[in-house]
Amino acid sequence: MNRITNPFLVYGYAGPDYFCDQKEDTQKLISALRNGRNITLMSPRRMGKTGLIKNAT
Repeated sequence: MNRITNPFLVYGYAGPDYFCDQKEDTQKLISALRNGRNITLMSPRRMGKTGLIKNAT
C-alpha cells in the first residue's frame, strides 16, 4: 500500500496503520463474533463503525 500523506481520512479505510487506536473495541468485536453473539454498533454518523468492522476482518 502507498503511504498516505494526510492521516486524517475523510472517507474509506486505508488499513490498520491509519485506524485510530481502537484495539480494545476491535478485540471485543472479534471475540463476540467468534462466540456467535449478536452485536449492534451504535454511534453518531461518521464515527468509524464501518472502519471498525473492516479493521476486525
